[in-house]
Parts: sequence; C-alpha cells; structure tokens
Amino acid sequence: AEYIKSPSATLPSSVPSCRSLSSSEDDPNGHSSLSEGELSRNLQESVKHRILYLSEQLKVEKASRDENTVSYLKLVSKADRHQAPHIRQAFEKVNQRTSATIAQIERRLRQCHQQLQELEEDCRSKGSVLKVESSLDNCEQPSAKATVSKSPKLGGEDALSSNLPDVTRPFTLESHFSDLQQENFSETKHMSQKRKLQLQKVKEELTEVNKFHIDLQVYYQDLKERYLMDLQMSLESLQEEKCRQAVIEEQVNDHFQGHLDAIYHLKQNLACTEEKMSYLSYERAKEIWEVMETFKSRISKLETLQRVTQVEMMANLRSRPQEFLFRFVSLLLTLATALLVFVSTLCSCPLPLIHSRLRTFTALMLFLLGALAWQKWHTIATVDWQAWVPSKWRLDSKNSKPPLDRP
Repeated sequence: AEYIKSPSATLPSSVPSCRSLSSSEDDPNGHSSLSEGELSRNLQESVKHRILYLSEQLKVEKASRDENTVSYLKLVSKADRHQAPHIRQAFEKVNQRTSATIAQIERRLRQCHQQLQELEEDCRSKGSVLKVESSLDNCEQPSAKATVSKSPKLGGEDALSSNLPDVTRPFTLESHFSDLQQENFSETKHMSQKRKLQLQKVKEELTEVNKFHIDLQVYYQDLKERYLMDLQMSLESLQEEKCRQAVIEEQVNDHFQGHLDAIYHLKQNLACTEEKMSYLSYERAKEIWEVMETFKSRISKLETLQRVTQVEMMANLRSRPQEFLFRFVSLLLTLATALLVFVSTLCSCPLPLIHSRLRTFTALMLFLLGALAWQKWHTIATVDWQAWVPSKWRLDSKNSKPPLDRP
C-alpha cells in the first residue's frame, strides 16, 4: 500500500486528472498488489509466529534436559552401586530423545529463518517493481497532457506536417508503455504464481508443523508418562534409601549410645580406682610414716643404750687391768706349781716307768696329751676367759644386742 500511495504523493499540483484514463488498466494490478502485500505480510507473520513457537519449544526442551540432568545427578549421588547403572541407562535414553527433539526443532527453526529471509527478499523485489510502475505512470501523464493541448490546432497540412512528429511520439510512448505494462503484468503474474507456490509450500509446511506439533505432543505425553514412571521409581528408591538410612542411623545411634555408656562406666571405674589408689597410697604412706617413727624411736633408744654401754665399758676397762693382772699372776703361779709337780713327777717316776712296758706306754701317752694340750692352749684359754667374765658383763652384752622384732 505504501508503494501504491507514494506516486500520488510525489505528483505536482499542476498534473491534470487524466490519470483516470489509465485507472481501468491499473486497477487489477493495484488490487493484486494489495492482496499480494497482505498475503506476504500474513506469511511473514505466520513464519514469525512459527519461529517464536519453535523458539519457546526449544527453550522448554533445553530446560527439561537441564532438569533431567540435575535430577540425574541428585539420584546418582544418593543411589548405591546397584541402582546407579539403571538410573544411568534411563537418563541416557531420555537424554538421547531430548537431544534428537532439540536437533529437529533447531533444524525447523533454521528452515523458518530461511523462509523469512526469502519472503523479505520477495517483498523488496516487489517494492522495486511497484516503484518502476509508479515512475512509468508519472511519465505517461505528461504525454497525455501534450496530446490534449495540441488536438484543437489540427486545421491544415502544414500544421499536420509540423505536428506529425509530436503526434507520432505519444503513440510510440503509449506502445512502449503498453509493452512495459504487459511485461509488468507478466512479471506480476509470474510473481503471483510464485506467491501461490510459496503459499502452497507454506501451507504444506504448516500442515507438517501441525503434524509435527501433534507428534510432539504425543511424544511429550509419552515422555511425561515415562518421566512420571521414572520419577515414581526414583521416589520409591529414594524412600527405600531414606528408610535404610533411618535404620542405619538408628543402629549407629544405638552403637554410639552403647559406646557412650561404656565410656561412662569406664570413667566411673577409673574415678573409683583413682580414689582407691589415693586412699591406699595414703594408708601406705601413713604406715610407712609410723614405721619410720618407730625406727627413729628405736634408733634413739639404741643410741642412748650405746652411749650408756660405752660409759660402762670405759668404767670396766679402767677397773679390769688390775683384775687381769691378779688373774695372770694366779695363772702363772698355777702353771709354775703344775710344772714343778710335773718335773718332780718326771724326776721321781722315770725309772719305775721304764721298768715295764705298760709304764712306758703310759708315759708316752701323757707326754702326747701334754703336747696336745699345749697346741690347744689358746682355745682353752679363750673358753676359760669367757668363763671368768663376770655375770654383769654378760647381762650388759645381752642388752647391747639389737632387737630382732620387725614392725
């Protein structure tokens, strides 16, 4: 419509209304161009609508694929070794279907973009054709004005001969314009056929898109049912896993409570043992202290007894040399007496002893006994010395011995 209105807007004010002469010829072309423009706009709108629909469908499929991926990761993180392969196989099947659907939608989207570009190029070519037609109309209107202004002056041969070129020129222009109009009409007819073919193609594609949409809805329902089934299985497995986890947590809590009770009993036993050990160590230290006190008292008593004994021994040692001297003198006198008796006996008895064998043997025996007594003199003297020690000294020596009792 803009291309049709643009020539009338550019015409000057001095152009007459002789344009109505060619209105009968331009009317079908204008109507066809108007219908073709509306058709092209409708086609563009339908293609744009289809592009928007496919874009939204692509976004939905990608969002569902991302959601399936997230749910798969969650299920795999919570599943055990036996359930993970089944979940992976189900996810791979769903992911393959979703990827195929996304690839098909992207292919359709590229085709729609190509169709939109072709429609825009056709609109541009149509606009250029309409501009050519408007320029031809502008050229035809001045020629028609020239023929009307020179038609009353036709009166003679000179005028006819002088005006012949002027008259023949519009007819040649009109023939040229008619040829151009025929060419434009053929072009518009060809364009209309091309539009019809494109419209038929678009209708076929729309039917195909509708069919694809129906198939996609069926596939979506199937996919939804499978997804719900897989979701139900996943929820059941998740519920079983939760129950198993609850049982395991309960067992762990029981074991942990048992360990805590054992630790509490061990701490109590350790505290009792520490208290008992402290009590026993205190009692042992007390007994050791008492024994040490007893030993200290006994040591002090022994020290005092030793001092008293030393004093008494010093006193006895002062009085003992005199007694020893008297006893030694008495011993010497006794020995001298015995020696004299022995000498006298030897002097008086050798001859009788020699007269018989018995006396000789007796004398030898007595001599041997004397020698033996002389060898054992120091032991006999010690025994006699102990016999000569007074009873008081014996009592002091007994008291000086340490006690044999134990604590």
